[in-house]
Amino acid sequence: MIEDFPANEVEFDRRFHTEKACLDYLFQLRWPEGFSCPHCGHTEYWISARGLYLCRQCERQQSVTAGTIFHGTRKPLTLWFKALWWFSTRKGSVSATALKDLLGLGSYQTAWCWLQKLRTCTVFTDRSKLSGTIEVDEFYLGGVHSGQRGRGAGHKCKVAVAIERQGRKLGRLRLQVIEQCSEQELTSFAKANITLGSHITTDGWFAYRTLQNKGYSHKAVVQSKAENKESVLPGVHLVTSLFKRVILGTFHGRLDSKYLQRYLDEYVFRFNRRTSRSIGKRFWRIMQQAAHSNPIARKDLVLVSATT
Repeated sequence: MIEDFPANEVEFDRRFHTEKACLDYLFQLRWPEGFSCPHCGHTEYWISARGLYLCRQCERQQSVTAGTIFHGTRKPLTLWFKALWWFSTRKGSVSATALKDLLGLGSYQTAWCWLQKLRTCTVFTDRSKLSGTIEVDEFYLGGVHSGQRGRGAGHKCKVAVAIERQGRKLGRLRLQVIEQCSEQELTSFAKANITLGSHITTDGWFAYRTLQNKGYSHKAVVQSKAENKESVLPGVHLVTSLFKRVILGTFHGRLDSKYLQRYLDEYVFRFNRRTSRSIGKRFWRIMQQAAHSNPIARKDLVLVSATT
């Protein structure tokens, strides 16, 4: 597929100021080799008076937005494209309140639902696993409570972390919500996100002890013997610190645990493209995913306690 994206916001505004321009771009992303009927695979079609694609073989109708995250939307695509541009090109996360004000959306809930849909487009099915030297650990999110702390703190959300180390530099990142810091869950996290044969460094937590038997080279550094906590897994500690700043800065510390994985996915998307010089390419990648993502109904996005 040919990479086709605006280089900057001025070019974006010039290219996508009409509904037709947005529909044409979405068409190219959905069918880069030309139209193909999703029902029978036939490539010849008519265009109806309503702008629908009518397959000449099975005569079933298909709109450009059907089968995408834009399915059934009543808002113009020009507005959706603007939301996608802002979401994908800003360095930091965008709150629902900010998006509502930016686009003039009618309600906070509409902006919230849009952002949740966009966050589902930040994970790509074709992404490769981490490789090389990897730091793995967990961190915890939650309010201040009395009782247990650390890995036994059941009231907190637990997140597994894996970050590539390239000398003194950091590479790609993976974050995943886990139920328990158990051997089974942490091993599954490693197998799903890290290439076999990679060199994994962890702290001395017992749950990591079997990684050596799962096809990885494993080094455990006992934290109590280090000069300070950050020196054991510096990449992990930097990443977790930055993510917590995002929560405090953008969402003022209010983030519903039900949606935590979506926010983690968004953070990973931004972190892994932090050195990219092309903001337009980030937009293009999100658009690719949006064009091939299954429709998500509002009822499947909104839960009772949506707060960010």
